[in-house]
Formats: sequence, structure tokens, C-alpha cells
Amino acid sequence: MVITSPEEQRLAAFIEECVGGKVVSLDRQPRWRKCWYATVEREGKALPLYIRGDKQLDAEPYPGLKREHDILVRLARGGLPVPRVYGYCQDPEGIVMDRMAGERDMALLAGDEDRRRVALHYVEIMARMHALDIDPFVEMGIRLPPTPADTYLAYLDANQPLYERTKRAPEPLIEFGLKWLRRNVPERAPRSALIHGDAGQFLCHDGKLIGIYDFEAAHIGDPLADLAALRVRDPTEPLGIPVSEMIRHYQKITGEPVDAPALSFHTASFMMTAVMSLAGPLKDPSTPLHGEYLVWDLTCRRAFIWAMAECMGVTVERCTPPAARPTRQARTVDVLAQTLERMVPGGDADRAARDSALMMCGWLAQNDSLGHTLREQELQRAADFLGTVPADLDDLDRRMETYVLEAGPEQDQRLLEFFAWQIESQVMIAANLDERLEGYALKAVDLAG
Repeated sequence: MVITSPEEQRLAAFIEECVGGKVVSLDRQPRWRKCWYATVEREGKALPLYIRGDKQLDAEPYPGLKREHDILVRLARGGLPVPRVYGYCQDPEGIVMDRMAGERDMALLAGDEDRRRVALHYVEIMARMHALDIDPFVEMGIRLPPTPADTYLAYLDANQPLYERTKRAPEPLIEFGLKWLRRNVPERAPRSALIHGDAGQFLCHDGKLIGIYDFEAAHIGDPLADLAALRVRDPTEPLGIPVSEMIRHYQKITGEPVDAPALSFHTASFMMTAVMSLAGPLKDPSTPLHGEYLVWDLTCRRAFIWAMAECMGVTVERCTPPAARPTRQARTVDVLAQTLERMVPGGDADRAARDSALMMCGWLAQNDSLGHTLREQELQRAADFLGTVPADLDDLDRRMETYVLEAGPEQDQRLLEFFAWQIESQVMIAANLDERLEGYALKAVDLAG
């Protein structure tokens, strides 16, 4: 194998040094973040490796993969089924680890019993992680929240400097969410534990769970935060059984009753951190954007609104579709979509890019048909708070952010209703993503069974 890229030459040299052996293949994967599959020939055997690279996006509260490398090492010492780590490459940045067999797609398992067994096993592993001694993680530099409120807000606090550093424009929904979350920390005393931070990521094969992965968001916080994260993992990466059943299993094996209001709070807080992480990059012209980022932004905003409504005991009203008012621009979108359809992808990366572009064409077509009317309605709704109709959506954002920052808690429900309508109208425009978006209209959790 001949590696011509200077970056991959450096990576291959590092792999050979830390693993021992000869790199015989190194293949960049068609993902939105850097990652590679490698094969090393060592002592006459082929060793499959995975190199986890960076996101190429300033959207992480704990930047740098060295932190995740160190967490993986300590989790392995604690007996958790994580991939074996060989080393950390600084240039290009990446964690060199075993490539675990298996898939994340639970639909590939043979049947419902296999899916149920894997899902419950994952809950048991998560409970074991939550029971680990946190001292080794504190010693490596992971922050130990000093108070119960800090424990609830640990991940939010970690994300806020990132949000403030990358913020490029007014963000009235985020500012409203931050104020609300900090005013409504649950009274229940939390337990401090190492938590996954982005729970629900595991691989399975032949009816069994093989391992867990992706710990860049791991931190010390309340274990219920991981249970909350399962609720928003399931819509796009099904967990195999209903989330309620997984949470009830956690209650059973830990003997710790799950507090429903705290679970709702953690769901809202987790989704707010996702919205915060994308806010700046999506408005920065230098960001290498992908269609998935736009989808995530909308799904995360929707899930936050639904979780907040759950906390407040109110129901989110869906938008009523306005009459279609297509413009001549619709023909241009049709031509673009047909042109993309005729393109022959040269590989997986090209195919993924074409599919993303076609997705955006569907989004644009719906925006051409409904967007003008919905924007008019949005400006009129904002006038109920501002007293006058904003000049445009940028003016709306500027003035609504000022209003939100000055508003008291007595305005919470009215503001929630405004932002809920705003997000649901955007969901309507992204109608071609209906199946993906619908899962983020959160289902209630049944703790009793």
C-alpha cells in the first residue's frame, strides 16, 4: 500500500511505532468527522484498528482527544468493555484503538429477544460505570462539582464557555433556556458519578453487546443525565426496546428510584447543550458545514422545547400548515434535485454528499412553498412581545434576545409557547425529514410499568 497524503503518512508512522508492525491499509471513512480504519500486520497476523479523529468543528466543551484517550484507559482498568487503546497521535490528532467487531444498528440482530438482551445488558454496563470510584478521574483532571446544583448543571456549565466563545449572533431561545434551567434546578439531591455524557453508544454482534464507545463528553455528574440522554438517542439510533423499559431496569438493578421531574430536567438540559454547541459554528462562514449539522440543530431544538414543556406540565401545539404559496424559484430547486439524481457517485463519500444535497433540496422546496407565510406569522407573533412588528428575522432575534434577558419567570409559559411555535414551523418546512424529526417530539417515560 502506498500512502501519498502527508497527513496519513504521519499517522501511519505513529501507528507502526505505538502498535508495532506494518500498516498494510489505512482508509479514511466517509463521515463528518475524521476517522480511519487501519490494518496492521504484526507477527504474521492482521490487526484491525480504528483511529478516532477530531470533528474539525469548534463544538466540544472538552476539546482535545487526549482527555478521551485517558478516560478510555481508566474505564478499561475498571473492567468496562471499551476498545483497547494503543496510543494518542498528536498530528493528525487521533486515538489509535482496536476496531471492535459488531454494528450499532439493532435492526441487524436476529430478533426481538436479542435486541432486548443487548439493551438490558447495556443498562447494566452503564450502572457499573456509574458505580466506579470517581477519584481516578478527578486525579486526571475531571472536575468534581462542589454542590448539588453544580452536579445537575455540570455539562451545561462545561458547554456555556464554548457557547459564549463561538456565539456569532443573537440566540433568544438559548438565552431563554439558560435562564430557565438555572432557575429550575431540581430539589432532589443528586449522586456524583462518572457518566457517559452522550449515552446509548454501543456495538453488538451475534446477539451480544460487544462494547461501548465515544467518551468525549464523559464527565462527573448525575447518573440520571445518562438515562435522559437515552431518550434522545433512541429516535435516530433505536436502542432495541422502549426507553421506559431500560430506565425501569436501571431502577431495579441499582435500587435507586428515578425521579421523574429530575429526568425531565436532565433531558431539557442535555438538549440545550447540543443546541449551544452548534449555535456559533452554524453561523460562522469558515465552518465546514454538513447537512447533518442543520438536521441536528433542528432536532435538538425541538427536543429541548418538548422536554421543557414536560417540565412545566404543558403541551406543545403542532403548527397548522398554511396555504402553499410557491414561487418561480421552485423550478430551480427541481432542476437542482434532478441534476443531483443524475450524478454517479465515485464512492461512499460522494454518495453521502449527494444524499445530503438531495435532502436539502426537499427542504428548500418546502421552504419555497410555505416559508414566506410562516415568516410573516413569526414576525406577527413576536410583535405580541415587542409591541411592533420586527423589520425582518434578524431584527426579531436581536429584539427577542433583549426581551428574554429582561423577562421574569412570569413570562416563561408565554415565551415557551412562542419558541415552540417557531420550532414547529421549522419542522413543517423540513417535512421531508418527518420520520427523523418526529422522534424528537418526546414520548413520556413510564416509570411504573
